[in-house]
Amino acid sequence: MPLENDKFENFPAWYDEVVIKAQIVDNRTLVKGANVLLPNGYAIWENIQKILDKMLKDTGHKNAYFPIFLPEELLEQEAEHFEGFAPEVAWVTRVGDKKLERKVGLRPTSEAIMYSMFCLWIKSHADLPLKINQWCNIIRWDTKDTKMLLRDREFLWHEGHTVHTTAEEAAQQVMEAVNIYKKLFDQLCLPYLIVKRPRHDTFPGAEYSIAFDTPLPDGKVLQIGTAHNLGQNFSKAFKIRFENKEGKQEHAHQTSYGVTTRLIGAILSVHGDQKGAVFPPSVAGTQVIIIPIYFKGKGEVVAQAVQEVYQELKDAGVRVETDLRDNYTPGWKFNQYELLGIPLRIEIGPKDVEKGQVVLVRRDNGEKIFVKRDEVVAKTKEVLDQVQQSLKEKAWGKFNEFLYEVKNIEEMREKYPKKKGIVRSNWCGSKDCADELKAEFAVEIRGTLIEKKEEPFGPCIFCGKKAADVVYLASAY
Repeated sequence: MPLENDKFENFPAWYDEVVIKAQIVDNRTLVKGANVLLPNGYAIWENIQKILDKMLKDTGHKNAYFPIFLPEELLEQEAEHFEGFAPEVAWVTRVGDKKLERKVGLRPTSEAIMYSMFCLWIKSHADLPLKINQWCNIIRWDTKDTKMLLRDREFLWHEGHTVHTTAEEAAQQVMEAVNIYKKLFDQLCLPYLIVKRPRHDTFPGAEYSIAFDTPLPDGKVLQIGTAHNLGQNFSKAFKIRFENKEGKQEHAHQTSYGVTTRLIGAILSVHGDQKGAVFPPSVAGTQVIIIPIYFKGKGEVVAQAVQEVYQELKDAGVRVETDLRDNYTPGWKFNQYELLGIPLRIEIGPKDVEKGQVVLVRRDNGEKIFVKRDEVVAKTKEVLDQVQQSLKEKAWGKFNEFLYEVKNIEEMREKYPKKKGIVRSNWCGSKDCADELKAEFAVEIRGTLIEKKEEPFGPCIFCGKKAADVVYLASAY
């Protein structure tokens, strides 16, 4: 059965429906925004972790774990940074019947607790660079409406934090993080716009922030990853100093970056369709489901063939499962596993056994492929690669449809209400103009491209004065 809501006509309702029916999240908890990530959803996160964790370790990062508790005095050490998160911090004020003398925050991010330790560990330039990664949960009591995976009050993430001797090394580290994320998002088949955020939208306490935005079907963008150059702002606040080669004390230079379980929501939004979830083979918890087609008197021979194919694929490293239940029809199973987003289905019936073949069915386009029995492993891997590439190409094609150019406010008023998406235009750099654009169109200036310098092709979109930059505007989650 197709989903009740149309992805492009009513994306918010479609999204909620697919997240629940595809068994990604159960939101029937008693705390809004703190949801259960079900096995079908958590498997996606585990595979994202595996991909990203390897890339981080290959670039010299080491994993650690820091406490969730943040004493109030630590947060006060970096007032500018803390101010940006203060409205969302959840506080522990009592233990049992006893009121705490000083309240303790639950981490909305980990700079304070991490950097209070870094200052104890770092003494010399020989201790640097320090590259620490943490996998953990985050608590942000979001004041906006929650939305499963896209805006939760508790979510999972990775956060990288690095310390360097020079500003140049820190800048290089930011770009290393950007390149890691590019490789990650390519494996997730997610298209992205990489921009340097405007000064007024920089991470609190950072010199500059770089972000990845991907457009969702309703024309809004979702921030799927960020990297920040923190300069010496935090090292001065937390006294992270080192002795340089000349024997003098210097404050260190720092960076931070992270991605969250929001990526699962992005994958669902970009790739899902009217049948349900569609997952790239790279991160699908199950890549292949084998479904037997039973007939009277032929069940044993079919079951044997299913088991043989299952074992061959499993031995070849394919994440494969079988559904041998006889109380559900094959048709019901087809619909169910399409809803769950499994990239490839293998059907085996009595006639297939007789012909020495199996039937492969792609989740992304429904194509049926008849494969000789002795070629099933090689062909399965080949088709999974084709599905991966097809999803990537389709997603980037849709991304390009969302991106268009607007030269002035009149053109914006004509085009944007109909098309939404990502607008490429010119901006004078004034926050007043940014605020006026947000007030009229609910768009934000997402930033300027980092990979090439674009020269303005006209005056500021709002005030008509000389433009300083080519920028990208969009409504955002």
